Amino acid sequence: MNRYRQAVEPLLEPGERLVDVAKVIPVAGAEGIGDGAGAAIGNALGRIGAVSGEAGSIARGFPRVEGVMTKLLVVSDRRAAFVTSGPDVRKVGQLRWHVPRGAVLRVERRPRLQAMARFRLHFADGSAVSMYTMRRGTIEALADHLGR
Repeated sequence: MNRYRQAVEPLLEPGERLVDVAKVIPVAGAEGIGDGAGAAIGNALGRIGAVSGEAGSIARGFPRVEGVMTKLLVVSDRRAAFVTSGPDVRKVGQLRWHVPRGAVLRVERRPRLQAMARFRLHFADGSAVSMYTMRRGTIEALADHLGR
């Protein structure tokens, strides 16, 4: 968390307390290495279940972000947020999405089918969004803060 503190603390509201920061990759914007038909098929299969919910749901509002940038899931005492930052995470990031913390019902660890660990955030409206992270411990920490 300390590594990303400078990128996210300036985005907090007055009196808001930072609880955790996790480096993530939203499944909807994830891309594997390579090109050609095989890579395209693999990328499409990997995105299955990336976002569930009706148009206008919390998960459908989660941004699809591609490209080389640092992507962070931020948990504060008030909300869950998604922030992007450039390669230098000491600079203030850009707030892309946020919801009140109570809108996140739980964190579900998903089966690991590749090198990265996969999890899903479930929201109060029944929608969900899937993400990858490098460590299972990151998922456990998020579940401790947001619910299991």
